[in-house]
Amino acid sequence: DQWTEEKSRLGSTPPSCHNKCNMCNPCMAVQVPTLPTHQQPLRAADRVPTLMEADQYSNYKPLGWKCRCGNRLFNP
Repeated sequence: DQWTEEKSRLGSTPPSCHNKCNMCNPCMAVQVPTLPTHQQPLRAADRVPTLMEADQYSNYKPLGWKCRCGNRLFNP
C-alpha cells in the first residue's frame, strides 16, 4: 500500500554505529532528545515570538541520533 510506504520513509535514517563505541558492544543507534541552544540575538530588531506563534510549536520535541553501548552515548 502506497500510504504505508510513504509513512515508513518519514524521519531520518539511523547512522552506522560500527566502531563508534570505543570497543564496547553492542553499539546501537538510538534517538535522543536534542538540547535547545540559547543564542544571543544578533540585532536589536530581533523580536520575541507572539504567544500564538510560540504555542504553534510548543509540542515540538526534536530528536537526534547517537550510538549507545550500555548506559553510555557516543557521537555517530
